[in-house]
Amino acid sequence: MRNAGNVTEACRLSGINRGAAYKLRDNDPAFAAEWDEAMQIAMDSLELEAWRRGRDGYDEYVTCKDGLVYDQDGNPVLQRRYSDSLLTTLLKAHRPEKYRDRSTVDMNVNTDIAALIDEGRKRARGG
Repeated sequence: MRNAGNVTEACRLSGINRGAAYKLRDNDPAFAAEWDEAMQIAMDSLELEAWRRGRDGYDEYVTCKDGLVYDQDGNPVLQRRYSDSLLTTLLKAHRPEKYRDRSTVDMNVNTDIAALIDEGRKRARGG
């Protein structure tokens, strides 16, 4: 699970049935603790990769309608890309007080309660 980060894939790699793995987790507290620890390690790995892609970037082949673009030596051209969205997601997770999405609702309701009660009474009397 630490390497796969996915129950189905971890079961496939381990050669055990997915249902049996869940049953073992439900019935064995020690196994459940190891399961949770393995998932935390896998998620830490994903978080580290998100950090790397956002901060250091990643290489992506340059393409056009005809396929890959090549340099004058015949090598495929690579372009460094960065993921602002991954960095934003990490900031929202780790610094929510500063980077979380904010929405506020400002409502001012002025209602004449007495008039509503009178209107309801009139309807109740059939008038």
